[in-house]
Amino acid sequence: MSARDPGLAFTDGALQFELWADKLWDPMGRDVAGAAVLQPGEKVLDACCGTGAATLPASLAVGPKGTVDGVDLSTGLLRIAAANLAERGILNTTLTEADVTQWRGHRTFDAVLCSYSMFFFADMEAGVEHLASMLRPGGRFVTSTWVEGALEPFAGRILEAAIKERPRLAGVVPLPNQNMAKIASVDGLTEWLTARGLEDVSVSTHPLTLSVDDDMAWNLVMGSGWRTLLPRDPEAIARVRREFIQSVGPQVEMNSDALIGIGSVPG
Repeated sequence: MSARDPGLAFTDGALQFELWADKLWDPMGRDVAGAAVLQPGEKVLDACCGTGAATLPASLAVGPKGTVDGVDLSTGLLRIAAANLAERGILNTTLTEADVTQWRGHRTFDAVLCSYSMFFFADMEAGVEHLASMLRPGGRFVTSTWVEGALEPFAGRILEAAIKERPRLAGVVPLPNQNMAKIASVDGLTEWLTARGLEDVSVSTHPLTLSVDDDMAWNLVMGSGWRTLLPRDPEAIARVRREFIQSVGPQVEMNSDALIGIGSVPG
């Protein structure tokens, strides 16, 4: 399977991504920021910040004496994040376009947030260890990911539709899926975070079922990592869309169950 740059994919799909903000990204961003129990004056890194789902509540929680760094690969998502911050008059936040697994800020952070993102890292283990290395002793790492079976029925059906146009996808398990499988249960995520050297690890479940129409289903495809499965030819994309929409029907209940994991760097 040919590699597609996730940063470019999310930039191309930024508007569709943001259409899902109210339903999916923003509620989890608030939960991730809440789970970090941020205090006024703290320094926070929002890794793979997207359009600011966790950045905004984190910025409000740490207040004018605190700081938030939002880092993302996608120019398009960062552009929307900047507009969202400006609309609310938030001035304590800096947005940076970079690969956060290589980026290092000029400060040590009290908390690092990483919502629905770390499974896109080329090396998930090394990437999260790099993020944890930027935490002060006792600092918190908070992440969210999908429970096994989440995003169905869409995940399986978009892959089936894409395979008809890109047969070489058949039998291939994309790297993000491989990564997600490692951390898709309470025990799995707990053990994985502990193996990264974090202490006092706890994982909570966040059940969610969303009723989704066919237009929103396609917006999710176009505004998510699934976009990397699509062919490049517009006519072929149109055929994938027709196949996908036909398979999911006009209204579907989507499993959106998630996990939030928290761990701290040894003090």
